[in-house]
Order: sequence, then C-alpha cells, then structure tokens
Amino acid sequence: MIIAGSKQQELLLETSKLDLAIARTETALAEIEKSERIEALRRSLLAASQDLLDSHAKRENIQLEIKKISTDLEMVEARIVHDDVRANNVTNEREQKAISQEIASLQSRKSNLEDAELELLEALDVATEAVEESTAVRVRLNLELETELAKQHGEALTMNASLSEIKAKRGEAFKALEPELQAIYDRKASRGTAVAQTLGRDCSACRLSINAVQFEAIMAEPADHLPTCPNCDALIIR
Repeated sequence: MIIAGSKQQELLLETSKLDLAIARTETALAEIEKSERIEALRRSLLAASQDLLDSHAKRENIQLEIKKISTDLEMVEARIVHDDVRANNVTNEREQKAISQEIASLQSRKSNLEDAELELLEALDVATEAVEESTAVRVRLNLELETELAKQHGEALTMNASLSEIKAKRGEAFKALEPELQAIYDRKASRGTAVAQTLGRDCSACRLSINAVQFEAIMAEPADHLPTCPNCDALIIR
C-alpha cells in the first residue's frame, strides 16, 4: 500500500496537472511551428515566383524577336535605298525591270516585317502587364508570409515562455515529493497518466467507470492511503 500525507498528495496531483499542461503546451507549440497557413503561403509564393520567371522569359523572348525583326527591317530598308540608287543609274530596260521587281519584293518583305513587328509590340505590352501582375502577386504573398512568420514567431516566443514557466513549477513540485513517490510517479507516468481523481465513479485518467464494490473500497481506505484505479493503475487522489 502506498502511503502519502495530504501535502504529498497535493504535490502529486499538482505534478500531474503540470505534466498535462506541459503536454498540451508542447502540442500547441508544435501546431504553431507547422502552421498550415504558412505552408500554404510558401507554396503559393513558390508558384508565384515561377509565374514571374515564366513571364519574364516570355517578355524577353518577344523582345529578342522584336530586335531580330528590327535588324531585318534595317537591312531591307538599306537594300531598298541601294536598289533605288541603282535604278536611277541603270538605262537598260531589262535590268531596270529586274531592279523594280526586286524593290517590289523588298517592299512586300518590309510590309510583312512591319506587320509582324506591330503584332510583337502588342504582345510585348501584354507580356509586360503579365510581368507587372506576377510581380504584384509575388510582393503581396511575400508580405503576407512575412506577416504570418512574424506572428508565428511572437506566438512561439510567448508559448515557449509559458512552457518554461510551467516546467519550472513542475520541477519544484516534483522535487518536493518524497523519493519513493517520485519513483512511483515516474514509473506510472511512463505508462500513461500517473495521478487521477474520481469523477463520480469514473477515473479522470482513463475515463472508465469503477464498479460499485471497488469504488466503495477505494473511498473507505484511510486518508493517507493512495489507492489505484483498477482500470489504468493511476494513483487516485480522493
């Protein structure tokens, strides 16, 4: 039979309650550290960053195409000027006709290039808008993430401070227990809840009902005796 005075029983109950508070606080702290909101924002930010890279790449490709067409236009225009000069210096009708056909072909080529350039300039405007939109989305998500991380950090600091305080109180309560009770408590705590109270005929540790005969026997024991729950073996503080 385990014997413990009222003060020691109070310390056992306090230690158990503090252990429960520690477990709950550590669970809450773990939930804060694995915030689903933060993980969702990180995934969204990653996707937004990829969208921004894709938008930049698309705009750069269009700019390269415009540069290429601009170069081709310069060459065609230079060739037209060159052929115009040749046409003014040629008297042979056959050669004059060939130059005229070449100029016409160059003019058609120039027109096609100008149309293509116009289409690309319009596409560049759209691509630039896409870059700006992607940039704005990324900035917004980054700000939201920073806000959530700051909030998480603050909550974690508060929770850790509370946890340290609870652990300190638990250490004081456990240290005040008699060595034999410390050993008994540790042994029972390793298997589950070490200390319980009665809730009617239910055990607060396992939440199971104690049959009437056993319950009456438990309640009839001397005040300094520490009976155990017949279901979970937790110490019963009456």
